[in-house]
Amino acid sequence: MIFKITNTARDYAWGSRTLISEYFGIEETGRPMAEIWFGTHEGSPARLVEEPTLLVAKLNGRQLPFLLKILAADSPLSIQAHPNSAQAAEGFARENATGIGLHASDRNYKDDRHKPEMIVALSEFEALSGFKSTKQIRNLLESMLDPTEVSEGFKSIVNHWLTLFAGEDGLRTLFSDIMNRRGNLDGVNAELTAQANLSAQFELAARLNVLYPGDPGVIIALLMNHVWLEPGEALFLPAGNIHAYLSGLGIEVMASSDNVLRGGLTPKHIDVAELERVLDFAPFEVNLVKTRELSKGLFEFVTPVDDFILYRAELSGEVVMADLNIPGASIILCTAGEIAVSNSIEERVVLRRGEAAFIGDDAKKFSLAGSGTAFLATSSL
Repeated sequence: MIFKITNTARDYAWGSRTLISEYFGIEETGRPMAEIWFGTHEGSPARLVEEPTLLVAKLNGRQLPFLLKILAADSPLSIQAHPNSAQAAEGFARENATGIGLHASDRNYKDDRHKPEMIVALSEFEALSGFKSTKQIRNLLESMLDPTEVSEGFKSIVNHWLTLFAGEDGLRTLFSDIMNRRGNLDGVNAELTAQANLSAQFELAARLNVLYPGDPGVIIALLMNHVWLEPGEALFLPAGNIHAYLSGLGIEVMASSDNVLRGGLTPKHIDVAELERVLDFAPFEVNLVKTRELSKGLFEFVTPVDDFILYRAELSGEVVMADLNIPGASIILCTAGEIAVSNSIEERVVLRRGEAAFIGDDAKKFSLAGSGTAFLATSSL
């Protein structure tokens, strides 16, 4: 079966009011348009275009293992990490046993699943991902002491951080010390902000401190890799990876989970001990996701998980993709032009920019034609 699906934009405060509407031609809502979800996740389930039915109901309650999103950030999302499968299962069972309500504000685990994810940039996209190398973090801390006008209190704290960082399990200890100073960092962040006038490496701290003055996340962000993606480039975020999206428009695909451990740049619940339990403190080398061309115009983003597989299809008069064999039920989103989707049981829909469709696995093969670009998400599970 093939049918069009749609959803309402989620109005998170960090969302852009214009990126989605301008890129996809979707009518503005007058509120932030942060994310549009295409999937069966109960947080914002997609619905059919031609009838008042949720996708999950049309599938007789079947849950898809992946979730495809349009994401548009005008300001930073929270610094966060996601658990692996074992951590998610244990944390979900533990919070159930202690009686924390599933929708309670202090709930960490909304389900028992892991949440690897990938972002593909549609515009220039700014993000933070993973911790910098030991040398880079040490140099950063030392450079905080370079200006002659820093206060004695600031020097004392930074020297304390250098001592912690030089010790056993240094980054974890440093991270814990910064995070547990919540409410007592106004002066430190203000001095870092002032240093932005002297060194570009503190420009990010100055930007973030305007939005979240005194927040530990302002300092934690400096310990992380600052990444810029060009349109078409992708970043994979494994379990335990500390990250934050700062600005831009992209296509996001992930395992269908809502487990988020936050660490800063947010008014929402932060559980420092639980975050530290799931975080990977090893230095993270940022490598963009590689793609491989399966056939002319059809590219697969190569990731190490089975929960989702993402393809990009580039169609034109010379490129028609016939009899594609995708491993499971899929969701396809048209991001440019116009694309016709048909299957071997003579069903057909036409997608224009910003429109999506569900492709069932009842027909073994399907075809794409037209002129434009589409992203197709599926899973091998």
